[in-house]
Amino acid sequence: MKTNTLDFDAQALREKILDLAMRGKLVPQDPNDEPASVLLEKIKAEKEQLIKIKKIKKSKPLPEITDDEKPFEIPDSWEWVRLGELTNLISGRDIPKKLHLNKPTKNSIPYITGASNISDNGEILISEWVNNPSVIVKDSTLLLSVKGTIGKIAVLNLPEAHIARQIMGLENIYNLNLEFQKYFLENYVEELRSKAKSMIPGISRDDMLLAIIPLPPLSEQSRIAAKIAQLFALLRKVESLLK
Repeated sequence: MKTNTLDFDAQALREKILDLAMRGKLVPQDPNDEPASVLLEKIKAEKEQLIKIKKIKKSKPLPEITDDEKPFEIPDSWEWVRLGELTNLISGRDIPKKLHLNKPTKNSIPYITGASNISDNGEILISEWVNNPSVIVKDSTLLLSVKGTIGKIAVLNLPEAHIARQIMGLENIYNLNLEFQKYFLENYVEELRSKAKSMIPGISRDDMLLAIIPLPPLSEQSRIAAKIAQLFALLRKVESLLK
């Protein structure tokens, strides 16, 4: 019997798209873009101001990136930078089970306990609330599961939530392209999983703060994110047609 087969690995194609994007090979560079080196100077000045007004805490300096750490070449207008220089990293904290609520009350906020609260397509699933939050993340914070199940990623689409220790929040305090940062994490997730230690896998704050990210100019971040979204939508369409 004659059969027709189509070798289509959507996940491999997604990974290839992300890899090309992080190397600066998915969209062309625009010589009119303000280079990432100028963007970093602006971030440095803004960080000093945020520390001055006590919106963020002063952190210890992160080590310079060595040539040996750079995994590939990037365009001249890009810069390698530690992830900790681009975000305010928030570590979660557990709240005793007896204080969890199974429905919201007037003063409660959603409680994100771990990877089970993040669906495979990045939706946030809320089933518990607390009225005594201590680690609060705000709308548009990137969430990453860092203990047990490593690498579930979502963008908070709620006004605020408390996160448990299984979650870290990456607060976008410098108004970089949020979707580009999310795609970077999706591309970096296997590296994070390789850093997980102990019988119950987990990654540390340093694993996140010291990660190096290829940073494009701000305008190019938007173009890259839009192109990835376009290509991923096309992949989903092809997948549905082949089912």
